[in-house]
Amino acid sequence: MQPELEILNEIIKFFSDKFETKTNQRGYNYASYKLDWLEKLGLNENSSEEAITKQTVKKLQEHLLLQFGMKRIKVEAKVAENMTLRFTDDNVLNNFEIDTSKLMAFDILDVSTGTAFEISLSDAFAEFFKDLLKALLDSRVKKLYMCMRNHNYKTTKYGSIGKSGYIKVSSSEMIKQYIQLARLYKLDVKLINIFPENQRTL
Repeated sequence: MQPELEILNEIIKFFSDKFETKTNQRGYNYASYKLDWLEKLGLNENSSEEAITKQTVKKLQEHLLLQFGMKRIKVEAKVAENMTLRFTDDNVLNNFEIDTSKLMAFDILDVSTGTAFEISLSDAFAEFFKDLLKALLDSRVKKLYMCMRNHNYKTTKYGSIGKSGYIKVSSSEMIKQYIQLARLYKLDVKLINIFPENQRTL
């Protein structure tokens, strides 16, 4: 088994009791937060998606640090921290210092294998491009696991889907093309359903 799969399996295990399967009016399964998990976070079903996501990811990060230790796992690891950016141009970067404190961070970085794990519990389609860019700009990262859940896809008054989760991202032909393109830059991208009970596609 590839070493980073230990972490991936632990992520999936962590979420196994945080969600429950529900079915919307269109007959599609989605992962809904359990009420007892929201209560543990001091939140409820009316809390904002942002607050629930932030607290859930924080608890996951704490859990992984306990399981694998700080020498192997970094949480909120800044892009290009203590290193040179992958695409270095001496003419452009001459006399210009990269301030990594102003850059975005990876949710979880497995230093030993060069694997980044991004946890997307809200709008995964929008976050895909941001996460992909981060990984491409950090030469430590050889593999990127984008971990998502299925959403209760609600059709808006304009006929579009309000949120985008695993189903929409993994079935997108455009996303597939970007994943293939990333391989040219020696980056392996994996799309992961963190609550695999919801495998039914749109």
